[in-house]
Amino acid sequence: MPRAQHQIAVTLSELTASVVDGHDAESVLRLVTAACESVLSASATGVLLADPRGGLSVVAASDERARFLELLQSQIAEGPCVDCVRHDAMVACEDLEGEPDRWPAFTRAALDAGFRAVHAVPMRLAGRAVGGLNVFYAAVTPWEVWQERLGRVLADLAVLGLSQDDDPARAQRLAEQTLTTLNDRVMLAHAIGMVAGALGTGTDEARGLVLGYATRNRGPVRDVARRLTGGDLDPTALLPVS
Repeated sequence: MPRAQHQIAVTLSELTASVVDGHDAESVLRLVTAACESVLSASATGVLLADPRGGLSVVAASDERARFLELLQSQIAEGPCVDCVRHDAMVACEDLEGEPDRWPAFTRAALDAGFRAVHAVPMRLAGRAVGGLNVFYAAVTPWEVWQERLGRVLADLAVLGLSQDDDPARAQRLAEQTLTTLNDRVMLAHAIGMVAGALGTGTDEARGLVLGYATRNRGPVRDVARRLTGGDLDPTALLPVS
């Protein structure tokens, strides 16, 4: 238990530091998804945010499987994250095989992707849900009370990282930040595709190279993506020095 407590303390301190230091949205969301894996033992994580243009949009995912499931939910308006935003409440399914009719299309896709359980936590701002944090597991996984509370803390920190102004400006800033984040995701996806093509790797490996380069150089991910897509950074420069 002391080891677990230490991991939680380290993870939350990194997250709160990123919020205080005003890191970009991509960095904050990346820390949140990583935190879900390190302190909640998640197999994968995804984040959906309410888009000012209507509907929900994918702004973060720990891997391509989670990204696909988040995108599926946003397109068919069905799934745990959709429900948690719609009802502003936590939504859990500890065994997807046991509830095949709850979200038929989503459940089939999640099981095919290798996930067995999912927990969705609303991301709240100004008294309403503005997004959802999806936590996936490869095995049947009920959450205890401490995990539910920790999930809420991570979701709250994600919102704080995206919007740090006082009311009433916070809601407007989150809407603007959502659009900025979506634009950043498009540029990052383009950069990852370029890296994968240039180095002959898969998209997950290419994503890891981009994020690793940004971490080593202590710079925003969006800047690395911009330099890659603009031709100012060669994909081979992302390879770690052995």
